[in-house]
Amino acid sequence: MRRTRPDESFLVIHPRRTHVLGLAAMSLLAASVGCAGAPEWEQDEVMGTQEAAAGAQGSILFVGNSFTHGHEEPVYSYNKGAITDANNSGQGGVPGIFKKLTVQAGLAYDVTLETVSGETLSGHYATKAAIIGRAWDTVVLQENSTRPLPTARGGNPTDFFTGANNLRNLVLTANPAARVFLYETWASPASVSAQGYTSGTAGLQAMQSDLRTAYFKAYDDFDFTGVARVGDGFLRAVEQGLADPSNGTSAGTFKLWSTSDNRHASKYGSYLSAAVLYAKITGADPRNLSVGAGSAAAELGIGATDASNLNRIAYESATLPDPSGVSIPLPATRASFTGSVTTGTPANLTGNAQLSSLTTSEGTFTNLLGATASGITGTNTPNSRGSTPTNANTAASGLTVNDGANNLGTGNFQFGTAFTAKTRFFIVETALTSGTMGDDTVVTLIDASNNRVGSFSLSLLASQFTASAAGNTSNALATINYTGGVASVTGSPPGSVQSKLGAVTFSLADLGVTNPTSVSTATGLRLVSSTLDPSVVGLYTVP
Repeated sequence: MRRTRPDESFLVIHPRRTHVLGLAAMSLLAASVGCAGAPEWEQDEVMGTQEAAAGAQGSILFVGNSFTHGHEEPVYSYNKGAITDANNSGQGGVPGIFKKLTVQAGLAYDVTLETVSGETLSGHYATKAAIIGRAWDTVVLQENSTRPLPTARGGNPTDFFTGANNLRNLVLTANPAARVFLYETWASPASVSAQGYTSGTAGLQAMQSDLRTAYFKAYDDFDFTGVARVGDGFLRAVEQGLADPSNGTSAGTFKLWSTSDNRHASKYGSYLSAAVLYAKITGADPRNLSVGAGSAAAELGIGATDASNLNRIAYESATLPDPSGVSIPLPATRASFTGSVTTGTPANLTGNAQLSSLTTSEGTFTNLLGATASGITGTNTPNSRGSTPTNANTAASGLTVNDGANNLGTGNFQFGTAFTAKTRFFIVETALTSGTMGDDTVVTLIDASNNRVGSFSLSLLASQFTASAAGNTSNALATINYTGGVASVTGSPPGSVQSKLGAVTFSLADLGVTNPTSVSTATGLRLVSSTLDPSVVGLYTVP
């Protein structure tokens, strides 16, 4: 659930997200960006950007590393003669593509790049302040690709926030009217492996969720002009089947990442980066850009069909509603059970039992609805108090907590009902008392046919479940001794190894949904985790 900061007790409408236009101007701008059929709030956001851009051409500086200057040809030196390389390295890269796109659109930007391979924003601040501190009209900041990630994933978010804010202040000191954008980078097949995420699409989604959270926290905390959601554009290309997690090995897909390392952008990824930046910074609709002879796409060797799809994805990414704050799922702090339960702290489940209430900082809730599971891919035998369930789907359905699916790979959990802003989802997790509670899990919305709805996702961290340290059960929701299932969990004799239960709760807002009606077809959740042991997945409604 999204929280106000401690000193906020009422809704604040941020001026940079509010645009007031005359009706004639609104009509003209709606036509110019091709969004006449878009929802009114979306038209306002895009048109407001267009209005701001009308007098905001002039100078623009791109600050970053190889994700900006390009990893290889034809991108690295593309259009270098039309822009200024402040470090005299002969680079064109994404700024060179951006420049070409603006020329195609009849816009006048004086483009400069200040890029150093592998550099962080703090490094740029320490060594390139004389360049960045000039009076620029617009500045784009791109952080090292792993620096914004959680520390558990090898990141250093504190350094990211400090570096970004220092550079923003430096820019505004020279020109208080300057626009300063953040360039959100992307997850890749190589980076999800290196940073410990699950492989495939699920890993890309989880890493991108962490990057998105960090970039928008910086945006909210330090009042940046906006975030160019390049990384979300990469993920969108994968989710729409234009690219794949194996980087172009599937028929009909293009290679989104460089084949040399499966991490840097290919020419397709660099073009998409520039197109997202073009849409966000200028406010113009990239779907109107030419993809024929003489265009940036053609000069890079990108076919018209692929280029048109990339322009469309850039538009979709640039017009996504901004997340309103940082995702803060709530752990469950207490639970009650019915059935074979021995009271105590915590309660001990001695036989068939059901979950009857959950308590979080929002209150205690009894109107619980358990999900029906399908498609669980975990290979281990489900654990059970009594006879072992027939399959993992049976073990993870309803509100019964005397059994659980062991080491979920992926699974669909259907509720058969629509969701609202008052819906709270929960996952009850099982862990051995010798270990800590919780497992990293990626959550996405699905419809009744188990198809993904939109691009909404949540990367849950183990630390967001009920706090229960290794060897400690005092904070657990309950304990249980399984008598059937995996020997390492049940013990020898069966039932001699104790497990404990914990839970986490979250909302549609935590998944990035700002308008529940936009996901009216959603009726379930997909969970992906190599280690999660879900006993119950369910929902309830807050008053």
